[in-house]
Amino acid sequence: MREDLAAGYVGEKTVEDFLKRVGKDYPLPRIAEGRRRLWLIDDLDRAIAPDGGRGDLAEEY
Repeated sequence: MREDLAAGYVGEKTVEDFLKRVGKDYPLPRIAEGRRRLWLIDDLDRAIAPDGGRGDLAEEY
């Protein structure tokens, strides 16, 4: 998915906030060809739920 969609998917308020965390908290794009950068949903899922999403995340809140 494009960076704007990826930012929204992981809950970042802006694309800029998302990009600041790419390479640290979020994975690098799987496809990076010129200005075209794409992230895979599976990679983003692992970043936001590294334990594989075991259990109900809503129970924590």
